[in-house]
Amino acid sequence: MKKITLKLCLLSSFLFLWACNLPEQDEAGTEAANTERTATDSSNESSAPVMEEMDSTIQEVAELTLHATGNTLEDIAYHEDTLEVEAGAHVQLKLINEGVDMPMVHNVVFTAPDSYRQVAVAGSKIGPSGNYVPDNAAVIAASSMALPGQTVELEFTAPKESGTYNYVCTYPDHWQRMHGVLLVK
Repeated sequence: MKKITLKLCLLSSFLFLWACNLPEQDEAGTEAANTERTATDSSNESSAPVMEEMDSTIQEVAELTLHATGNTLEDIAYHEDTLEVEAGAHVQLKLINEGVDMPMVHNVVFTAPDSYRQVAVAGSKIGPSGNYVPDNAAVIAASSMALPGQTVELEFTAPKESGTYNYVCTYPDHWQRMHGVLLVK
């Protein structure tokens, strides 16, 4: 019994000492912003601690909401025909499908300027297994399909070059009425 108690005490001590030597971490489990490391000058064998700061640049985040409205092919539309973001911004977009009948399945695909028609036609040939999104250089970002009453989210980085880009629903025959402009400033 004494041997087991002694082994448990040694193991506990070892784990305690090991844990004390781990780098400091914040609540998210990442290392603290300032870390010390040893730098050695090639002409001088002495070492001195060097403080290294992590990059604290805050990235611009654009939160957008896009509503897909209508319940017939004649009524479908994106409620917003223009969206605006800063160049290079991190975009968080919610696509809310307000349709109620099953044919009202929508997505949103962001494309290079003046490419939405070609992307939509190519997407309709891809079919549901590919989310109606073609593997095409003109596609900047694409959401998953939103069933009637469903909300889907999409995150992407806006183009770094300002300009007029497009967005479109690539579900078959929706592109004619469901497209808009993404202004990148």
